Amino acid sequence: MSFENMKDLKDEVVHERACMLMYAFSQQEMKKIQSVARLTGITDCILLNPSHGENTIRNILDGTIKQGEVESIKEKAIILNQISTVRMHAFIEGLKKCRMKRPLIAVVTETSIEWTLDELLKNLASERAAIQSGTFTEH
Repeated sequence: MSFENMKDLKDEVVHERACMLMYAFSQQEMKKIQSVARLTGITDCILLNPSHGENTIRNILDGTIKQGEVESIKEKAIILNQISTVRMHAFIEGLKKCRMKRPLIAVVTETSIEWTLDELLKNLASERAAIQSGTFTEH
């Protein structure tokens, strides 16, 4: 697994759409998250559910989302694309103030843009488990 400090992220363009992907949140949680996002200048939010797991991140960003037959894991996640580091920090700090359980949070990279949503979520979940247990492996 690879981990990068958010302070070290470069603002490189992987896909031009500046947005946030929200996955597996309740309506009430989505409203809170979208409110925090608007306050930090993130206005484009793509809402995803477990039936979208077979779509690649690129297709989702392009707006060509298809319903699938297989459902993805139900771990809540927020995936940011083309959002500045300053806005990401402000957004994450805002989420902490909402006192909700921290979801998986990721940034779209050159590698992850070609992954399916399901692949990305499984990878994020295994990274979280590795961090919590103190064991790190290469992927």
